[in-house]
Amino acid sequence: MVDGRQWLEILHSGEASLGFNQGFKILYCPLTTLVTAKVAFLSLNPGPAPEGADLRVVSDERGNSYEVERYITRSPITDQFLRMTEFLGMAPTDVLTGVVAPFRSAEWNSLSSAQRAGSLEIGRQFWNEPLLRPDLSLMITSSQDATDLVCTITRARLEKTFPSGWGTINLKRFRTSNGRTVIQLPQLSRYKLFSRKACETPLRRLFGLLE
Repeated sequence: MVDGRQWLEILHSGEASLGFNQGFKILYCPLTTLVTAKVAFLSLNPGPAPEGADLRVVSDERGNSYEVERYITRSPITDQFLRMTEFLGMAPTDVLTGVVAPFRSAEWNSLSSAQRAGSLEIGRQFWNEPLLRPDLSLMITSSQDATDLVCTITRARLEKTFPSGWGTINLKRFRTSNGRTVIQLPQLSRYKLFSRKACETPLRRLFGLLE
């Protein structure tokens, strides 16, 4: 089990050493979800926090952040995450939800290469053990950086590529040696696949709901 207090210190230290100043958050769910969830969803990094939110936390002990903050957030990924859990027939609170780079920023590409690399390295250290749980059967990623981190840790290999129904954007399914699945989605803050009718059948094929 991840030590929340230890990680709070690590994130405070990382924020200072890497020159971040907007806060951090790595888990969008309670800490205990790290050992109970069978499905994970990892995106890139947190954006600006909703008004009144705690800016520097390891986890969200209120429940799933996307669900708790759905009416106050400025993040466009919130609606897509909630539509995705509905699509999969899951409750948001059952999903291990977080980011691979914990420090808040308005735009990922506005960060220096050292900030991006340093943030992802801290994320790798955090996720290295939780993602190796054999009963975490499905890992969903949103962004190439999240996919790269998850596949590196789990040693998942590409199994199949699917057209998304959204222009030239593709969806990918990876498999680990012990049969666990990694699903790569594009950044849902930009590509709102779960609210686009043309993407429904491709998504069903991707998740193995329709062959």
